Amino acid sequence: MRVAMCFAVGLFWLAGSPALATAKLPDDAYLAGYAAAVLEQRLGWPADSYTLEVSDGRLRLDPQDHADATAAGEALAAIDGVRKVRLADASGAAAGGAVPGRWFPTPELFRPALADPKEPRFFVSPRHYDTDTDKLWLVEVGYGADFPVYGHIDEAGNGWNIGISGGLFGLFNLEGDSFDLINADYTVGMPLAWRQGRTSGRLRLYHQSSHLGDEFLLTAAPERINLSFESLEALVAYDLTPFRVYGGGEVLVHREPADLDRLMAHAGAEYFGDSPARLLPGLRGRPFIGLDLKSFAEHDWSVDGSLKLGMQFDAPHTDHYLRLMVEGYRGYSPHGQFYSDRISYIGFGVLFGI
Repeated sequence: MRVAMCFAVGLFWLAGSPALATAKLPDDAYLAGYAAAVLEQRLGWPADSYTLEVSDGRLRLDPQDHADATAAGEALAAIDGVRKVRLADASGAAAGGAVPGRWFPTPELFRPALADPKEPRFFVSPRHYDTDTDKLWLVEVGYGADFPVYGHIDEAGNGWNIGISGGLFGLFNLEGDSFDLINADYTVGMPLAWRQGRTSGRLRLYHQSSHLGDEFLLTAAPERINLSFESLEALVAYDLTPFRVYGGGEVLVHREPADLDRLMAHAGAEYFGDSPARLLPGLRGRPFIGLDLKSFAEHDWSVDGSLKLGMQFDAPHTDHYLRLMVEGYRGYSPHGQFYSDRISYIGFGVLFGI
């Protein structure tokens, strides 16, 4: 566990380092003024000859009849704090951006819940578990993502898309001789996401199946439960930047064991820093915290709580990011085969946004 402890010390050192106290990146009003100065003073564009919109560091420029629009876009993209520049073509649609009726759209209409332990994501998370029978160090590794296939999204970012999602959640015993696999949950689904202004939502039909690891079966000889189900999930979120709240639930449309209760309620709240701090040249960070609550009819509506907080690190002109976080959980186990066991854990994790 020396590696885990060193990683934890490094995380807290980084979170408390003086770099986080540096000046914040420019806000949208500053970027709008800076961009206008570049267009009008450097390129000589008259003030009434273009349209410029700025939102969350993203610029949309309608150059109208200017022939040097590409050069203008490059000049704006070089401004420190600008995340992305989109140029509108003659029809008013953003070149290279999301347009109505587009295959493989890139805008994220419904942001996955920060603290939901079953969101498909790429992560690794060592944790100390406290169960009814033992206290031990385990690590969960996740692989997964949402992939929008087709969408109808306007320039304001409103619309819908439909896609596929899949994930693998593997739980390993760090105290075992060969880091034995204890449990693996596999999910695959079809999400329909939408957004209208500050309101967004997701309707998802997905399948989950859970399997015990071979070494765990041989050494622990547990009572095996063949957990497998298809569930219909509905979530609605409302943005109160920098906060967000969401709520909804699920209903099992098919399940094994067949006596599982069908209903689950789901809610949560999040804070995500909207003014990132500059850490190093080309690197910035913003704090986040998320609380996710689930309540299953199977468990007499007892509330399971998941809390995650930390820092997200990203860079201008990219949607990739890295999250370092501390996390805690209390309630019935989210690990498939052990859904009837009460547990708690505390740990830290690394999540990769790709």
